[in-house]
Amino acid sequence: MKKPRWWNIEVMTMVSATDIAVGLIAWAFSVHLPLVYTVLGLGWLLPTLELIGYRRNNQVYVDLAHNMANYLITVYAIGGLFGTIITVFLAGLLPIFTNIAGALLWPVWGVAIAFGVAIALPFIGFYYRGFGRIDPMKHVVIGYGMAVALTVIPAMFRLVFAFINYPAGVEVFKDETSLVGFTLGINWSQVFLNPTYAPLFLATLFGAIAMTGILINSIFGWRYAIDKSEYRLTGYRISNWISLVFGVVYALFAGLYLYEVYLYSPTVAWSILSKPPAYLPSSLYSVYEPTMILTGVFYMDVALGIILLILIVLSFKFINRSILALKLVLVLLLMISAEVMNGLAHLPYAIVPPLSAVPKLVNAYGLQFTLQVANTLKVSTLLTPELNALVQLVSVQPGLLYGSLVVFAIFNALLLYVIYAALSWKWTPQMPRVEKQ
Repeated sequence: MKKPRWWNIEVMTMVSATDIAVGLIAWAFSVHLPLVYTVLGLGWLLPTLELIGYRRNNQVYVDLAHNMANYLITVYAIGGLFGTIITVFLAGLLPIFTNIAGALLWPVWGVAIAFGVAIALPFIGFYYRGFGRIDPMKHVVIGYGMAVALTVIPAMFRLVFAFINYPAGVEVFKDETSLVGFTLGINWSQVFLNPTYAPLFLATLFGAIAMTGILINSIFGWRYAIDKSEYRLTGYRISNWISLVFGVVYALFAGLYLYEVYLYSPTVAWSILSKPPAYLPSSLYSVYEPTMILTGVFYMDVALGIILLILIVLSFKFINRSILALKLVLVLLLMISAEVMNGLAHLPYAIVPPLSAVPKLVNAYGLQFTLQVANTLKVSTLLTPELNALVQLVSVQPGLLYGSLVVFAIFNALLLYVIYAALSWKWTPQMPRVEKQ
């Protein structure tokens, strides 16, 4: 039976502006982050593989580095595109948040953009074009310079994520002339000492290398069933070791990050662990209560990590296509769900107000002003009013939403094929081979 038109309108208007904003940003991050994780992982793996090849006089390792450099260029371009999309979403949907974060952390954004466009990109091109044209060890040094440049970008953006968890160094001043009733200052000597920053950044770095190892291992192992060459087998074996070692290190720093979040970000800790931290006074429960309880996602991520560890160990014993395909799917699911969980756990806040600032603000300006500051940092307050017009449009024309989902599915299928083709393409080295001794 066909539903009446009013039924569609009623169902669609149940979707709030916040839901749409969070959904759009989460979608963009879900595409962007696996790509930039892979770029970061490849940035460190390629010169390392090349160095091993020269030290062992084994051309296969050099061939692996040269081949996957093509893949690095492709993924960097697509990942950068989605990074731009995220910036547009934040500026268009959360303009006040973008203004606050931009005004306070503009040097951080500036350094990330400068390295992403003016330094890392030329490094990638120079590294790729330098194969066979530059002295081998000098070329390795260039590769590690590329890796450092690529690492600076997530190092800066992870500082922003740590700031959202716990705005270390931020000072609040009452200002009657301000539209929100207060102004913010920042003490840069404390920003980089944010306790959630170091474990978050290191978990990101080692997690990226582990994820990239699983990606390479899955595709090279899959192709080895067809092309039983030393090139495929070497790539499979070394990437499995990378997956195991860096996966364990990632888990350690992820646990440390969760511990620091528990101590300094009550809303995020409450959302992930399903109960308020023990140190949070009950009088402040209503202030720090999260919008979503994401404990189920957290336990799912832990289970995914354990399953991946078992599959990686099994991959040392035999090459099985079903295991390889499962590893590829599960590592992407783990990475995306962990990132989305970390982002959604902040709700209702775009920036979680630090508990340590509450008594200071209450003593200086009173309870009402303190609550005003907290309410200003909520996502619903920072949204642009134009988003309500989007909700109304979707409610009248729900086909726009369904059509967008179809296009999104097709695009992701194409993206997965490009990634697979880039790694599995039969490649013949164009440089003189290093003879084994």
